[in-house]
Amino acid sequence: MQRANRVRILAPLAVLALVASACGGGAATDTPTEGSATGPIGEGRTLVVTNWQDYGTDIDWAVAAFEEATGATVVHQYFNSEEELLSLMREGGGAVDVALPNIAYLQQAIAEDLVVPLDLARLENADELSADLLAQGDLRSGDDLYGVPWMWGSTALAYNTEAFPEGIDSWAALWDPANAGQVAFFDDPATAVMTTALYLGQDPLDPDLDAVKAKLIELKANTQLYWSSGDDWLRGFSTGAVTVGNLWSGLAGTQLGAGDPIAYVVPEEGAVGWLDTLTIVKGSENEDLAYAFIDWMISAEFQERWANDVERSSPAPANATVHAKLDPEVAGRVQSDPAALSTLALMGSIPPETLSAWTELWQEVKAS
Repeated sequence: MQRANRVRILAPLAVLALVASACGGGAATDTPTEGSATGPIGEGRTLVVTNWQDYGTDIDWAVAAFEEATGATVVHQYFNSEEELLSLMREGGGAVDVALPNIAYLQQAIAEDLVVPLDLARLENADELSADLLAQGDLRSGDDLYGVPWMWGSTALAYNTEAFPEGIDSWAALWDPANAGQVAFFDDPATAVMTTALYLGQDPLDPDLDAVKAKLIELKANTQLYWSSGDDWLRGFSTGAVTVGNLWSGLAGTQLGAGDPIAYVVPEEGAVGWLDTLTIVKGSENEDLAYAFIDWMISAEFQERWANDVERSSPAPANATVHAKLDPEVAGRVQSDPAALSTLALMGSIPPETLSAWTELWQEVKAS
C-alpha cells in the first residue's frame, strides 16, 4: 500500500482544540498543569502506538497534526498478527501506550490485565461514535469500558475480475480444484475458523472444530499465500500469483479506488465482520497523550479525511457522523453504511479459552 505524502496541516487549531478537550475535559486527568501555561502538553515526550503498518494511525498528515498540536513525538511499533500484538502489550506501558486490538482479542487482553478501563468523559468525540458499535458487550468487562470503537468492516471474498469475468459469489471458490495454487488466505485463527464455519453452514462462533480443521487442511492444496499484511496480499495480487481469496474491506476499497481489476463481495454464505478498537495499555505513563491521540483518531475530521484518501482508503468509520458527509462513491468504496453491520457475523464473544483452542487448531493446520 502506498504511503501518503506528507502534506501541510489544514486545521492545526481544530486539532489542538480536540487535544485540549481530550486532555482537560471531563474527569480529572494526568495532564501536566504547566502544559496549558507554558507550552504543548507533550513537549519532549514520546507516545508509542502499536498497529498494523500503513493502517491509519501512521498516516503522515495525521501524525504531523497530532505532533504539532501536542509537541509530542509519535512512534509506531508494528505487528503482523493479533498474537504478536498481545505480546507487545504484555511488555506494558513504556513499551506501548496505545494499542489497537480487534474486538475478538480484546477480552483476552482484559483477562490478562493488559489494558485499563477508559473514561468516555475524557473523549470529546465519543458522543459521535456509532451507538451500535459502542454497545458491543465485548468492549467491556462488568461496567468498565476497555476499548473504543475505531474502524469496522468485513473480511469477505475478493477476486481478480480478469481471471473470473463471470464473477464469484460463494466461498466455494476457495476450495474449487480449478483454483489450485491461486488462493490467498488471511493468516488469522479467528478469521480462518469463522470463515470456514460460514462456508460449512455452521455457527461461526461455535462450529464443529473437527469439520473446520478438516476443511482448512483441504484448503491448503489451493493456497498460494497465507497473508498477514496488506502488502503481502497486494504483492501476490499484483504479480498474478493469486487471483482469489479473503480480504479486508478497507484494503479492497483502496484497490478499487486505484482502478485495479478487483471485485469484493459478501458471499451468499455470509462474511466475517470485525471491529478494531483503541485501548490504553496498562502502565502507560502517557495516559493524557493517549486519550488525546484516541480522541483525534475517532474525530470526524480525521475519519472523513482518511475515507477520502484514495491511496490509503479507510475501512468503515466508527464515527457515526462521517457516513452522511461522504460522497456516495466514497461511502460505497469504504462500505460505511451502518445497515451493513446486521449482515455480518461480527467477531466478538470469543472467550480466551476458545480463542486459544482456535489458535492451536490454526497452527496445526499450517503445520500439517
